[in-house]
Amino acid sequence: MERDVHCLFGLAVDNCSLTSTKDLLRQRIRQGQKTVLSTININWIAQTLRNEEFRDIVNGSDLVVIDGKPLLWLAQLLGCPMRETVPGSTLIQELLEEQVDQPLTIFLLGGEGDTAKLAMQNINRHHNGGLRAVGALNPGHGTVEELSTAEILNAVNSTQPDILLVALGAKKGTLWIERNRCQLNAKVISHLGATINFLAGTVHRAPRFVQSSGLEWAWRIIQEPKLFSRYALDALTLMKFLFPRIPVWLQYRVQARRIPPDAPLHSIELHSDDPNTIILHPPARLQARHAKELRHIIAHHSATNRHITIDFRKTVYADGAFWGTLVLLQRCYSGPPCKIAITNFTQAMRGWARLFQLPLNQECSAKNQ
Repeated sequence: MERDVHCLFGLAVDNCSLTSTKDLLRQRIRQGQKTVLSTININWIAQTLRNEEFRDIVNGSDLVVIDGKPLLWLAQLLGCPMRETVPGSTLIQELLEEQVDQPLTIFLLGGEGDTAKLAMQNINRHHNGGLRAVGALNPGHGTVEELSTAEILNAVNSTQPDILLVALGAKKGTLWIERNRCQLNAKVISHLGATINFLAGTVHRAPRFVQSSGLEWAWRIIQEPKLFSRYALDALTLMKFLFPRIPVWLQYRVQARRIPPDAPLHSIELHSDDPNTIILHPPARLQARHAKELRHIIAHHSATNRHITIDFRKTVYADGAFWGTLVLLQRCYSGPPCKIAITNFTQAMRGWARLFQLPLNQECSAKNQ
């Protein structure tokens, strides 16, 4: 899948609209391709800042979209030209309300008490709707390991759902998906915790004007006061990360306007001591178009078993799209046939890497994406 990604707090986030996300999921369901979807909000960002393992797992998703106006505005402020939010609850609701001859099947896993069963009943009241619930299960409380028994997995797999909607808490649910994704036969797997509550009617979603104003979090607190402490901790985590980086961010924004567009990425030479290694010399300014070129170069040379060294000694600026591609490099290219080495980062690029929360490994491996 050719992904249009931008780096946001160390995450490779897809620049998708709600419509394009629905179309992509339908296409991958028809093709039988498994897709792990993550819809991230401020809480997810805060958790990735507090836990590198969680960040790496989110980056292992096949599709990562922004859920929530505050995060969208923050992304745009940081220079990521994200199109719009793709709230998981809206995504499921719109799929449900579509009039189709053959609905997508969905399994609901998690929620408190009988919430999943109530959601299942409400979904199936939509005759000729776009979704048909084929199962609901509350596995109870426990560790990720305790909730990954053969009995639970078989309960899901026996229904062969197109969509598996998980609601076990953002962190636990994401860890659960990562642990079991290879054993699950659902085509789309996503943790959309509050969505089950909305579908069941146990929690009412904010009116559209509240959603569009970016105050849905306040509406949630009014309905569920226990969320206040979580939201306060998330805001504190985000501020502790952002405030020390404000001078670097201002410098980055100035630099983005100062450096003119540069040459193409195709500045390639053979390594003098190793004919099986090529050296790639990116220009001073790296943009989205260079990110696409980089993916094509890697795909080509990985097929020839050549190693690749990316030498950044000339580079002083890279936009969010290029950083997003480097995130995918570190996560997705993890085996033969060709190694990728990242070398000679300038001081400016190291500063930008810290701004984007990009953990730059000195070497990673490449495989066909």
